[in-house]
Amino acid sequence: MAVAAQRPGGLGPPFEVTDLPKPPSPLTTRRLLAILGPSVIALGGTIGSGEWLIGPSLFVKWGLALLWITTVSSVLQTFLNIEFARYTLYTGEPVPGGYMRLAPGGWFGGRLYSIVGFLERGLPGWAFASATALSAFFLGRIPGDVDRSFVLTVGYVTFLLCVVLVSFGRRIERTLEWANWIMMAVVLGGLFIMDLILVPASVWGEGLAGFFRFGYVPRGVDVLLLGALVGYSAYGGFGNNAITNWYRDKGYAMGQKVGYISAVVGGAKVRVSPAGKAADPTPDNLDSWRTWFRILHADQWWIFFLGAMLGMYLPGILYRGVVPLGTDLPRWGIASYIGEKLGAGIWGIYLAAFFGFWILFTTQLSNVDLVSRQITDMLWSRVESVRRWAREDIRRVYYAILVLFVVWGALFIGYRFPLFLVSISANIANFTMALSAVLTIILNRKFLPREFRPSVWRELLLVGNLLFFGFFFLYFLVNLPRILGG
Repeated sequence: MAVAAQRPGGLGPPFEVTDLPKPPSPLTTRRLLAILGPSVIALGGTIGSGEWLIGPSLFVKWGLALLWITTVSSVLQTFLNIEFARYTLYTGEPVPGGYMRLAPGGWFGGRLYSIVGFLERGLPGWAFASATALSAFFLGRIPGDVDRSFVLTVGYVTFLLCVVLVSFGRRIERTLEWANWIMMAVVLGGLFIMDLILVPASVWGEGLAGFFRFGYVPRGVDVLLLGALVGYSAYGGFGNNAITNWYRDKGYAMGQKVGYISAVVGGAKVRVSPAGKAADPTPDNLDSWRTWFRILHADQWWIFFLGAMLGMYLPGILYRGVVPLGTDLPRWGIASYIGEKLGAGIWGIYLAAFFGFWILFTTQLSNVDLVSRQITDMLWSRVESVRRWAREDIRRVYYAILVLFVVWGALFIGYRFPLFLVSISANIANFTMALSAVLTIILNRKFLPREFRPSVWRELLLVGNLLFFGFFFLYFLVNLPRILGG
């Protein structure tokens, strides 16, 4: 029996050399729509805390001129996602697994990203905030400090509901994809109709102009919220890295030859390779590569980027159009606050609570999956004893991490208030993106043949990620003592 050719894998196992799977052919619109999807899951996380909590808090206080931050952050994150996915399309490995191949080694990279994931996405601000929106349904009003215990109870229930939902379906990725397709249609469509009815034309124009007011920072702006807008415009941080896990599970390029994580109910045991693959730059492989890369671009620019821009713009102009400029939004009831301004009595509260809950709950749903998924894949790729314990069934590891993550989040669900938790998470996301940009440049240069590597201008855009997100993370660190003492 012939031994498969191998290529050195740095500080990880070697890559098996094989051909890239063929992309859908011919690439019709119908086939393209069928294979698009990982960015929809990211979009579910994108249209969440930044758009329904952080953005409105800043826009009603300081105006829509701050939307330029969304423009810069969304463009940089889209290029960052593409370069993450470049490695995954070529090897089939999610990008965090690739980082573990770099010095100083897997234990350092795995531990670092696991800690960052729990700190950034494990603070349950989304579940807490979605609980305030859902509580408004039962209370018939915006919840306040006196409703704290009731909101906390609802928060625990919504957190556990996330676990239930990712337990069903053949592929967890597919379950998340369907949930977020529905969310995108309902939320973006509903917000657009509400904006048409309620928002003056001047505010629409103010918002469009705000996307290009580069460099505007009002004096006295909240440091924590400003950094949070940077981090959670578009997706941000640990969430961006998870896009590559979903591309792998969706079967993009070499992901077809590695495997995927199936659900515990309705899914079969699937063998997931602990190591990725590699392809030689033959004419056939390069032809397949170009088509896969076009599909990746369509998924990122037409869904992720446009969705991120609309996701911040539509709720932003809604809040700005109906809430007086200079308003400080409430700490507890922010997720459904807009309901008091919509009119129609209690139905305004119900409408705002519906949108607030759905937006924030889908974000928490993706967060529960993405942290568990990335840590699972990192353990699976490097720790043979974990694979033996799991009897080669990766679901055992995934759901064990999932339970641990939920317990961790439950410990913090009552700490401070939702906007504070989400804002801390968003500022930590700036660190994750700055670090990941540097590691991705090194990763793609080290393991991808020259024909598959990015051009220099793309690498310069990753340097832009380092400078932009790194600056705001350092700004957050300098001000952290004052933030925590406030």
